[in-house]
Amino acid sequence: MSEDKSDKIFDPTPGRIRKAREEGNLFKSQDVTSIALLMTGVTMIVVFMPRAFDAMKTMAARTFLASATTPVNLTAMPSILQDIGVQTGMILAPFIGAILVTSIGIQLAQSGWNVTTKPLEPKPDKISPLKGLKRIFSAKGAFNTAKAILKIAIVGPVAYAEISGRMEEILMLPALAMPEIVALAGQWMTILVYKLLLVLLVLSIVDAAFEKWKYHEDLKMSKQEVKDESRESDGDPHIKSRRKQLAMEMKRRPRLDHAILKADVVITNPTHFAVMLRYDPEEAMAPFVLAKGIRKRALRIKSLAHEFEVPMVEDRPLARALYHTVEEMAEIPADLYPAVATILAEIYRQKGLSLN
Repeated sequence: MSEDKSDKIFDPTPGRIRKAREEGNLFKSQDVTSIALLMTGVTMIVVFMPRAFDAMKTMAARTFLASATTPVNLTAMPSILQDIGVQTGMILAPFIGAILVTSIGIQLAQSGWNVTTKPLEPKPDKISPLKGLKRIFSAKGAFNTAKAILKIAIVGPVAYAEISGRMEEILMLPALAMPEIVALAGQWMTILVYKLLLVLLVLSIVDAAFEKWKYHEDLKMSKQEVKDESRESDGDPHIKSRRKQLAMEMKRRPRLDHAILKADVVITNPTHFAVMLRYDPEEAMAPFVLAKGIRKRALRIKSLAHEFEVPMVEDRPLARALYHTVEEMAEIPADLYPAVATILAEIYRQKGLSLN
C-alpha cells in the first residue's frame, strides 16, 4: 500500500540522503548555475576580447603573409591547419577554462563531490507522458512558470529604462566615426548586460532557496520508512559484527576502580593520556598495563589515582607509547623497559621497597 505524501513528515536521515546522492538526486539550482556561467562569460569577453581580437589579427596577417611563399597542396595543408588550430586553441583556452572552472565550482558549492552513473540508466518514468504532465503541473512546474513570467516582468522594464535613458546619445551615434560607435555601443551593452545579470542573480537566489526547500521536502520520510531503514541498519551484518566486537572489548576492559587498587603508578600525558602500570614478578615477567584511556577516561583514571594515592608521573612520550603500543593486561615491550624501570625504581625507593 503506497503512503500519502502528507505522511512524510520526518526529516531525511543520513542514510536517506546518502542513498539519494548515490542515485544522482542532488540539490542544484539551475538558475544559479546559469547566471554564474553568464557572468563569467561576459566578464571574460570584457577582459579578454581585446586581446583575442589582437591575437586573431596577428594570426590572420601571418597566415596571409605566409601564403605567398607557402604552396597550398595536400602535403602542406596538415601543417597549415595545425598551426591555425593551435593559435585558435590558445585564443579560446582562457574562455573555455573559465567556463569549465566556474561550472565545476558551482556544482561543488551546491552539492559537493558526487560521482554516479545512476542518472544515465534508462527509466520508464522519464519517457512517460503521464509523469511528464505531472511534473509540468506540479508545485515545481508552477514555480518555474511564475519565475519565467517574473523574469520577463522585471528584466523588460530594466532594459527599457537603460535604453530609453540613453536615447539621446544613441541618436547622436551616426555623427561619430565607426571606431567610436563600436566602443560606445560595447560600453553601453556591457553596462546593460551587467544590470540585467544582477537582477537575475537576485531571482536565482530566490530560486536556490526554493530548490533547497523542495529538495528537503522530497526526501522527507514517513514513519514506516524510518522504521524500515532502522530495521535494515540493525540487520546489517557489518554493523552487528561491529557492535558485537565493541561489546566484547568493553566486557574485557577491567573496571577502573578495581584496577587502580592494583596499580603501582599512572603515567600521564598530562591531560589526554593516562596508563596504569603494575609490576609483580609472581604475575608476569615484566611490567604490564592494567588499564589505559584518553580524554574522559584518562581524567577518570587520574581522579581515581588521586583518590587512592597512587603515584602519577608525567612523561608524555612514554604515555603515548604505552597507550598506542600496549593493550590492556598485556606486558610492555622490551624497548620500554628502561623508561618504565626508572620510574618504578624511584617509586619503590620512595616507599622503601625494591624491584627485585
